[in-house]
Amino acid sequence: WSFQWLDYITRTTGRYTLEVRLLDMKGFQISDANFESVLIDGKAMRIMEDAYPQMLESIYITNSPAWLQIPWRILRPVLPKRVISKIDFISPETNEEERHRLSRFVTAEDLPVRFGGKNPQWPVPPLSTKDGVCPNDGA
Repeated sequence: WSFQWLDYITRTTGRYTLEVRLLDMKGFQISDANFESVLIDGKAMRIMEDAYPQMLESIYITNSPAWLQIPWRILRPVLPKRVISKIDFISPETNEEERHRLSRFVTAEDLPVRFGGKNPQWPVPPLSTKDGVCPNDGA
């Protein structure tokens, strides 16, 4: 539903709104990987890209395990440039420059402490509208 939400915000405010994902892989091990879920997520993303093209601004991956670099190095040469340009491995909690890249999308007050920000709350509570109903959620 995130693409529908972005589309709703764009249409109601007139501001072109894109999705930014922050993927925290802290403690993630290869044994935790569910490749069926990865395939399903990939298929869903392709369908959403067809319906809402270019709504994904970027994916920031933080605390990535060393083993993740192996499939990334294998897949990177065959992925389209537009996909590669949207994926960024960062360490915002220790790297000021990488934290600054995130500041385009989230303020230091809203960024969780674990990513170098000032927000002590984790996980971050979900967004809601003033009446508590998200658009297009069937309510």
